[in-house]
This record gives sequence, structure tokens and C-alpha cells, in this order.
Amino acid sequence: MTRYVARRLLQIIPVLFGISLVAFLLVRLIPGDPAISMLGSRATPELVARVHSQFGLDLPIWGQYWHYLRGAFHGDFGVSFFYQTSVWPLTVQRIPITLELIAYSMLMALVIAVPFASIAAARRGGSIDQIIRLAFTTSLGIPSFWLAIVLILLFGVKLHIFPVAGQGNGGLDTLYHLTLPALTIALSVSPLLVRTLRSTLIEVLASDFVTTGRAVGLRSRTLFAHYILRNSLLPLITVFSVNLGWVIGGTVIVEQVFGIPGLGSLLITSITTRDYAIIQLVTLLLALLVVVVNLMTDVSYVLLDPRVSLHR
Repeated sequence: MTRYVARRLLQIIPVLFGISLVAFLLVRLIPGDPAISMLGSRATPELVARVHSQFGLDLPIWGQYWHYLRGAFHGDFGVSFFYQTSVWPLTVQRIPITLELIAYSMLMALVIAVPFASIAAARRGGSIDQIIRLAFTTSLGIPSFWLAIVLILLFGVKLHIFPVAGQGNGGLDTLYHLTLPALTIALSVSPLLVRTLRSTLIEVLASDFVTTGRAVGLRSRTLFAHYILRNSLLPLITVFSVNLGWVIGGTVIVEQVFGIPGLGSLLITSITTRDYAIIQLVTLLLALLVVVVNLMTDVSYVLLDPRVSLHR
């Protein structure tokens, strides 16, 4: 296990290198000049040229990338055009709230998916099964930003149950403020989880060991929790990891709608202001998150299923 994890961690290095190259090139395709965005109405040819020289924008593209790599190797990811400060401390302080939102939304998605998928699998082909499948299939096509606005109007404006903006003051207050954003993301991803878990549960329910467990008199709760659900988790974990990019994409939009000062809202603001350094760093951090979660997914296979080996 240790050798496998160490080898996967070393493989992250070339992956991040490739992502940094793609992100560096893509941000240069954003229309507009960051120097003009920074100077605003004060932009003159002389001042624009000075800003280009100050931030290395007058160098050829390969020279800019080499300068970026050399700085990143020493922990310097550049200076923000808009905020006029180093992008590392500016970005790092926004990581915790984004991670909290992602973790909260995935936990909420599990809370939604497991009971509904279990009921649908137990009532396979019945009216309850058809209603659950229809409801979650319909919700799959709802845009996250539209769903966020509906939840704000319902639970925030009309019922006054949850706050509609901000991150709170820490602890339970933060969870309270993140409930609507997390619910928005959870409702967007839970249809995939319900569909996957329902199909897997139906297969497991037809297995011989389930029949044997019932024959020896195991209680339904014990049989479901320790045998049926555990043997159905691997496909669910796979769907989790595969769709993490979708969850992160939803987080970017949801943070902007709910005014949460996380990586997503920072990324959107930086795209608007053409702040190259922040866009590159945020993209790199989100990619690192996806890679780490995929590693944790592979390790969880071994912990949940002893038949899985990491030697290959």
C-alpha cells in the first residue's frame, strides 16, 4: 500500500506539469489585454507597455511559461494583476471554504441517494420505483444556477429558513450558511448516484450470499448494512470520483450565486479581469484535488473489498 501510494504521488508531478501547460496556454486565449483591464480608463500606450514589461507579458510565450515554471518551482506563482499582491496567500485562504462546501455537498448527496436508491431497488418495477426514477432523471437536466435561484427564493426569501449569501463565522454557523449551496450541488449529482446504486443493489439482492443470509435468519438491517450495502459501494465510489470534476464545476457556479468567497468565485472574478496568475493557480489546485481524490478512491477499493489488489 505504501509503495503504491508513493508511486501514485510521484505520478502527480507530470500530471500537474501538463495541466499547468494547458492552463497557461488557455488563459492566453481569453480576449482582451490584462494590462488594459488593470489600468482601466488610465490606459495609455506607454502605461500598457510598462505593465507588459513589469509582468513579463512582453516576452515570447515560451519565455513567459519558463518564467512561470521557474517561479512555481520556488513557490512563487506570480503576482495578481487585479489585487496587486502575491497570488499564493490570496488563493490559499479561500481553499478551506471550498473544501468544506465540496465535502458537505457530497455528504448530503449520499444522504439523499442511499435511502432513495434502497427504496427503489427494494420496490423494483413498482410505482414507487418509477416515481423515484422519474423524479431524479428530471432533476438531472436542471441547471445548477437555476436550481440555486429556486432554492434561494423558496428557503431564503419566502420561508426565511436559510441564509442566501456568505460563509458564516465558522463551525455550525458556516454549515448553516453552506446548507443551501451544498443542497444545490447535492441535488445536481444525486441522480447519478441513485441510478448507479439502485442498479448495483438490484444485482446484489439477487446474489446467493443474500439468500443464504436470509435463510440463516439474519435481521434485515444487519443484512443490508453489513452485506448488501457494503458490496454495492464500489460502483458508487467510482461514480463519485469520475464525477468529481462535475461537482467542482458546479461549485464554481454555486459559489458565485451564493456569494461564497471560495476558489470558484475567485476563478470567475479572475477570468473577468483576465488575471492570469490566479486563473493558473486555481486551475492547478482544483486539478490537484481531483488527482488526490482519485488516489483516495483506489485506496478505498482495497479497504472495502479484500479481493482488490494494488500490486499491479
